[in-house]
Amino acid sequence: MIDLTNGSNLQQFLFLAALSAMIFILLRRSHRKLINRKQDDSPMVRVPRPRKTTARQGTIDAPPEVLRWEVEMHETARDLSAQLDSKMSALQALIADADRAAARLEAAQGLSANPPLCDPPPLGAGPPPVTEAAESPETSNRREEIYTLADYGLDTVGIANRTGLPIGEVELTLSLRDKR
Repeated sequence: MIDLTNGSNLQQFLFLAALSAMIFILLRRSHRKLINRKQDDSPMVRVPRPRKTTARQGTIDAPPEVLRWEVEMHETARDLSAQLDSKMSALQALIADADRAAARLEAAQGLSANPPLCDPPPLGAGPPPVTEAAESPETSNRREEIYTLADYGLDTVGIANRTGLPIGEVELTLSLRDKR
C-alpha cells in the first residue's frame, strides 16, 4: 500500500484522486449526452448550410479605414471607366470626321487632276460682287476645299497647285476666312 505519512506521497495521492474524479465526471456527462441523443430519434437531420463565399469575405473584419479605401477605389475605377468610355466615343467621332475629310481631300485631288476649263473674264470688267446668298455651290466647295487643305498644313502655293487656282485667289480666300 501507499504510505500516507510522507508529505510528498500525500500530495501525489490527492492529485491522482482529483484527476480520477474529473475523469469520472467528464465520462459520466458524455455518457448522459449519448443516451439523451439516442432517445431523441427525430426524423429531421440537421444539415449545415453551405456558406456563401464572396470576394469580400476576407475584408469583412477589416478596419473601417480599409473598407473606406476600398469603396473609394471602386468609385475611382467606375469614374475612370466612364471617362474612358467618353474618350472612346469622342475618338470614334473624330475618326469618322477624319474619314470624311480624307474622302473630301481625295475628291479634291481628283478635281485638281482635271481642272475645269472656264472662259476668261472679259477685259475691263471688274470681278462680280460676291455675297453670301449669291455664292454658287461650286464656289462654296472650292472654299471648303481650300480651308481643308489649309487645315492640313499646306501653304498657299501647295493649295494653289492642288486646286489649280491662282495663288492670289487662295490667299484671298484664306484671308477672308480669318475675318469671319
